[in-house]
Amino acid sequence: MMNRLPVQRFQYCGCEDIGLGWQHGEALVTFRKHGLLGNRLQYLICRRCGAVLYQCVAEPYKFPAVK
Repeated sequence: MMNRLPVQRFQYCGCEDIGLGWQHGEALVTFRKHGLLGNRLQYLICRRCGAVLYQCVAEPYKFPAVK
């Protein structure tokens, strides 16, 4: 995902035990208006309370730059 996690500790419950999860199925972010291929979403999840702390696409470099 990344070398350094963007979240080190969950501010609400104080937990530092963070897990990595993936959303499958309908959670595909495409880089074309009607494309079938795209990126799955990755999540950082608090392993104590289950809150989603951060989300991002797996391969952001595949998206075209905005001009």
